Amino acid sequence: MRCKCSNVLAAGALTVFFLGSSMLFAQVADVPIKAGLWDVQSNTKIVSSQGNHEVPVTTQDCFTGSLTVADYMTALHRAGAHGGKCTISNKIQSAHGIAFDSACTGPTASTQGHADFKLPDPDHFSGTSHTTLTGSMNGAPMNMTIDKTFSAKFVSSNCGKVEPTVIPPANGK
Repeated sequence: MRCKCSNVLAAGALTVFFLGSSMLFAQVADVPIKAGLWDVQSNTKIVSSQGNHEVPVTTQDCFTGSLTVADYMTALHRAGAHGGKCTISNKIQSAHGIAFDSACTGPTASTQGHADFKLPDPDHFSGTSHTTLTGSMNGAPMNMTIDKTFSAKFVSSNCGKVEPTVIPPANGK
């Protein structure tokens, strides 16, 4: 089922979800993701006073050899809101994944969340995130939870006709 969210709800969620995400995820991990074609499935559930919405997405993505977990997490949660301040805590990192808590504050909203990313082998990755957003938008209260799950399976080192997915590095390189 496709999300029938209002533009305000969608804009609010995207604007404040992981404020300052590039700087946040640059602090998180630098585990490389295998280059090539991947089947990716994600599902985002948004619960707010305006209703519950679910957005499932299935794509094929072509990742380049320089992509890292931090880059992917940054792109997955890119907000477009700048000037927010984020901190991470309770970070547990290994060669096969990372889990951490985050807290972000901005001019009119803040988030608290937990993310877990697993890369059990070079051909699979998956993860979850749970975020609580509180604040206001255009003077109206905005409170919601955002739960995201994603998984991916490596298909081939040859991307065929799928154009490379452009994901700017989280570290700004």
